[in-house]
Amino acid sequence: MGMISAMKKLSQSFDENRVIYWSNLARTNNLFIILNISLFFVTELVTREGYYYTYYSLCFLGAVSLGCLVPMPWVRRLGYYLVFLAMECGAAYFLCVSIWYWVVTHRI
Repeated sequence: MGMISAMKKLSQSFDENRVIYWSNLARTNNLFIILNISLFFVTELVTREGYYYTYYSLCFLGAVSLGCLVPMPWVRRLGYYLVFLAMECGAAYFLCVSIWYWVVTHRI
């Protein structure tokens, strides 16, 4: 009984503050897209190296953007938000790995 009531409270809390959560996810997503493009495409590191984690990160970020932009009845559900939050975390992982690879392989 405790787990069910905790899930109801969590779902109710999400429903009350979903606008804040979705807007923060969209802002973070835009920041990661700009960071990805400015770090790896403007400096042409992706084209020279053939490194694909940046593309994976951009694919995840594009999927999150579509999830934020397309109005669906699922936007009110916590599970829908958690799926896109996990995708955002995956994109952040690939971005961090790309930055780490860039720092390790391009020593000055």
